[in-house]
Amino acid sequence: MPKLIFLGAGSIIPTESRFSSGILLEARGGLRILLDIGPGIIEKLRKVGVDLRSIQTILITHLHLDHVSDLLPLLKIRALIGGGMLRILGPKGMGEWLGLMMTDQRLFGYLSKLGCHKLIDVHELWDDSLELEPGMKISSKPVEHFNGIAYRIDLEDISITYSGDAAPDPRLIELARGSEVLIHECSFPAEKLKGKHTSDEDLLRIVAEVDPKILIVTHLYPEMEEDLQRLYQLLSKAFRGRLYVPKDLDVIEV
Repeated sequence: MPKLIFLGAGSIIPTESRFSSGILLEARGGLRILLDIGPGIIEKLRKVGVDLRSIQTILITHLHLDHVSDLLPLLKIRALIGGGMLRILGPKGMGEWLGLMMTDQRLFGYLSKLGCHKLIDVHELWDDSLELEPGMKISSKPVEHFNGIAYRIDLEDISITYSGDAAPDPRLIELARGSEVLIHECSFPAEKLKGKHTSDEDLLRIVAEVDPKILIVTHLYPEMEEDLQRLYQLLSKAFRGRLYVPKDLDVIEV
């Protein structure tokens, strides 16, 4: 049974229960895929006993700090301790950004001297799908959030859609239809909504359209975290499946 470890279920603003984005998907055959890698995710991986050399693939939704800050440190660590080739999937510009970070001596050019650039296999996605390996298909759609993409992971026995950061977007709903599991952001209550994000009232409408069996709510800012009872009550109006609002380090079997 696939397992999701919520290393970071909050926002860039840390609280006692949640911090920046990162989810580890574990599935049969030793498969380990990391969904985003914000600040603090490497330490969370250590806490749950995951060998950093065992991660085969990272899916990056967009290039904001709370989703990528631990990527370069991970590459340096793997250059020092081993781990082989790491596949990195991300939106348009992912390859250029990584190349700049690792080769410009004014930034982190020393990483290229460590050979980090030789240890990654970068794939830029937009409105795409690919068979990452037998029995696993990755699909992506652009979403309304600063060059962001959402992902759908189809395994042999289950389908998981991950919104990343996104305002309500029909392309994301199209991607998610038929998924058993929907991992969707809910950053703010409707009356406090900021930026290109999803509110609790937005999420209610999205869930009614997608109708997943399992809904997992992530990327909570403190304003949303302070009123979880309201969130549960609102979502229960339209959703009858399994509902989770995980804290950091929570594990959910799907």
